[in-house]
Amino acid sequence: MDLFSTATYGSLWLAIHAQDREGVEINENDCREDIWAKCLLAGKSIICTDLNSEGEWNYGNLPSRVDDEGYVEYSVNLQNIKDGLSKCADGDFDYHGTENDFLSECFFNFRSNNGDFDNLQAECVMQVVIFGEIIYG
Repeated sequence: MDLFSTATYGSLWLAIHAQDREGVEINENDCREDIWAKCLLAGKSIICTDLNSEGEWNYGNLPSRVDDEGYVEYSVNLQNIKDGLSKCADGDFDYHGTENDFLSECFFNFRSNNGDFDNLQAECVMQVVIFGEIIYG
């Protein structure tokens, strides 16, 4: 939930929704992030929409499609999120041709819940989950 709420709060490029909620127990007090998390934990995927895509998608290898408005929607499951987090945690990530530990710091801040995990870090982690790399800086 924290990853989703932090990544989408005020994001100019990322929108998330749960398309398939069938069989997922949703309570009236569940916020949207609760619903997304419950869907993932129930073995379903969530849809992550790249609002900057302009119909172009040459990133990553997740199932994707262009919606009616020209945005690219990526189908993301729990394993994709685990893989993306693992990639961030390993600290061996090539970011624009230079190796750095920015993403491992993002992962550490997310995992430790120390209050340092901000929107920029969450958006970068979600880019690794969705695209396999950081494309929006």
